[in-house]
Amino acid sequence: MKRNIFIILLSVLLFGCTEEKRPEIVMDSVSPAPVTNVQVQNIPGGAVLKYQLPDDEDLLYVKALYSLKEGHQAEVKASLYCDTLTIKGFGDEQEREVQIVAVDRSKNESVPTIVTIKPQEPPVLAIGKTLELYPDFGGIHLYWENPTRAEISVILERKDSIGDYEQVEVFYSSVVDGDVVSRGMDTITSDFRVYVQDRWENQSVPLEAVLTPLFEMKFDRTKFQALYLDGDEPYAWGWVLPNMFDGNTGTGFHTETVNGTWPHSCSFDMGVKGKISRIKTFQRQGSYLYHQGNVRYFELWGTNDADNLNDWSAWTKLMDCESIKPSGFPLGQTSAEDVAYATAGEEHICPINASAVRYLRLKILETWSLARYSYIMEIEVYGSVEK
Repeated sequence: MKRNIFIILLSVLLFGCTEEKRPEIVMDSVSPAPVTNVQVQNIPGGAVLKYQLPDDEDLLYVKALYSLKEGHQAEVKASLYCDTLTIKGFGDEQEREVQIVAVDRSKNESVPTIVTIKPQEPPVLAIGKTLELYPDFGGIHLYWENPTRAEISVILERKDSIGDYEQVEVFYSSVVDGDVVSRGMDTITSDFRVYVQDRWENQSVPLEAVLTPLFEMKFDRTKFQALYLDGDEPYAWGWVLPNMFDGNTGTGFHTETVNGTWPHSCSFDMGVKGKISRIKTFQRQGSYLYHQGNVRYFELWGTNDADNLNDWSAWTKLMDCESIKPSGFPLGQTSAEDVAYATAGEEHICPINASAVRYLRLKILETWSLARYSYIMEIEVYGSVEK
C-alpha cells in the first residue's frame, strides 16, 4: 500500500514539474502579402507613410527603402504594431520613389509597394536662406533662423593664400535664433563663406562675403573698481562686488537676500574709456545653473559723467541682455549643450553704434527662478580702448 502511495506521489511531482511546451515558430518560405492603401504626407525634408498591414499571422515588421543621395541607401523600420513610417534626411524637394516591404518571422519579404514622395523644403535649406554675415570686433558675426529647432552645424570658412577655403569654426546648435561670433581674428580683409549642414550631411547654398574684422581687446579687469551708488544692492554672504571681476568664476557677487529692492543694480569703473563690443557673464554652476538667483534678464548702462553717477538720468542704456538656455528645457532641467554654453560664458553683444563709456552699471530685472536675490560669478568686458 505504501509503495502504491509513493508511486502516485512521484507521478504527481513529475507531472507538476513538467514544463508547458511553448508553441514553436514555424519557419517557411512563403512571402507575406504587401502593404496596401498607402497614404503619403510630405513634410520638410521627408515624408510620413501610413498604410494598411497585410493579414499575415507571422508578420514581423515593415521597412521603407530609399536613397537619400547618390550612392547612399537608407532604410527605416516599423513594428507590426504600427501602421506608420516616417522618413527624413532629404536635402532637396525632388520627387523620389520609396519601396515599402513587409517582412515575416522567417525573413521572407513581400513584393515592394512603391510610392512617390516629394519632400517639402528641408530645414537645412530654409535655415541657409536666413544666414547673415557681418564684421564684428575681433571676428565675424553670424545670424540665422531655425524655427523648427533642427539639429544643425553652421560652418564658417575663410579663403587661404592659395585660394582654397579652410574651416575657421563650426557652431553646433538647435536654438531658434542663431546669433554667434567667431573671434580671435586679425583686422585683415578676407573672403569668407558660411553654410548650414545637417546630420545627413546635406548642405545649404554657401553665403559668401568679403569682410574685415574690427579691432577688439579684453579690457584689463585689474583696473576695474567697484562703485557703491545710491540704490545699488548691498552684498550678502560675503560675496562682495569685486568678486565679479576677480578672474575667478568660482567666486561671485551675491545681492541681499531679504530686504533688497527690485530691480537690483550694481556698478563699477573700468578705469579707462572704451567702446564696448560685448560682455561675457558667468553663472553659478551645479544645481544652480539656469536656476535660483542666476540672472536671466538685465540691462547694461554706461556713462562718462563722473560727477553725477548717483543720478540715473546721467546714464545711457547700452543694451538689453538675456541669459539663453539652448535646449529650452523647463526650470530645473539642463542638457549637455546648456552646461557647455553657460560654462564658456554667455556673450551679450553690444550694438555697434553704442557710445564709448568708462563707467558701467547692470540693472538686473529677473532671475531664472524669480528669486528675490541674484548672483553673477564673473563678468568680462571686450571692445577697444579710446585714446
